[in-house]
Amino acid sequence: MRGTSIAALITFVILASVVLVLPGGCKQRWQATFVQTITPILKTGSWMRHGIKGMSGGFKKLDELEKENQELRTQIAELKTSNAMLKNLESEVNRLNRALGFREHSPFKLLPARVIARENATWWNSCTIDRGSATGIGVDMAVVTEAGLVGKVVNVAKDAAIVLLVSDEGLKVSVSIEGTQEQGIISGTRASSNYAPDLRVGFLSKTAEVKPGMKVLTSGTGGVFPSGVVVGTVKAFAIKELEGVATVDPAVDLTRIEDVFVITGTR
Repeated sequence: MRGTSIAALITFVILASVVLVLPGGCKQRWQATFVQTITPILKTGSWMRHGIKGMSGGFKKLDELEKENQELRTQIAELKTSNAMLKNLESEVNRLNRALGFREHSPFKLLPARVIARENATWWNSCTIDRGSATGIGVDMAVVTEAGLVGKVVNVAKDAAIVLLVSDEGLKVSVSIEGTQEQGIISGTRASSNYAPDLRVGFLSKTAEVKPGMKVLTSGTGGVFPSGVVVGTVKAFAIKELEGVATVDPAVDLTRIEDVFVITGTR
C-alpha cells in the first residue's frame, strides 16, 4: 500500500513537469485532463473533512447532552429532598393540629409542655419536661398526649419537672377494660434496650371476657389519674393461678415523645 502511494506521487510529479513544459494549447488540454482525473480524489478528501467535522460536532452534542443529563439528575435530587421536607412538614402540621384539637375539646385543663431530656439508661422510665412550679405544675399531676396516658409528674423544679412514664414498673394505675365490668391495676414491665416494654393489667377475674383490641382506660380510682384516659389496647389475655392478666400495647408511642400536656384540673 505504501509502495502504491509512492508510485502515484512520482507519477503526479512527472505529469506536472510535463504539463509545465508543454506549449500553451496542449498545456490547457493536459490541465483539463489532469483536473478531471483528480476530481474524485478531491471530492473524497472534501467528504472526509466534512465527515470529521460532523463527528466533531457530534462529540460536542454528546458532551452537551451529558452536561444536561447531569443537571437534570441534580434537579431531581433537589426535588426529592424538597419533597421529603414537605412530607415531614405536613406530618408535623397534622400532629400539631391533632394536639390543638385535643386541647380544645378535652374535658381537662391542659398545660402544654415539651420533653427536653431523656436519658438512655432510663429511657423507658422517665423524661424531663420544660414546665415546673413556676407554671403551676405539681407532683402527681397526670401527663398525656392526644393519643393517651404518658405518665405522672414525680419531681418538680421551678422551670422543669420529671415525669415517670407509664412503662415504668413502679407506676401503678387503676384501669378498667372498655366494654366489661373488669377493673385492675396496670404497670410497666422490665424493659429491654431492643424494644418497647408491654404493659400488664393484673387483678382481673379469671373468668373475664377480655379480648385483643379492647381499650384500657383509667378508672379514676385513687384520685391521681382522672377517669377515661386511654392507656392502651389489649394484646392478649391469660389466666394465671390466682388472677387474669392482660398484656397491653401502650396508646402513646413511648419510643418518641416530644410534646405533652399536663392535666392541671377539669374544666
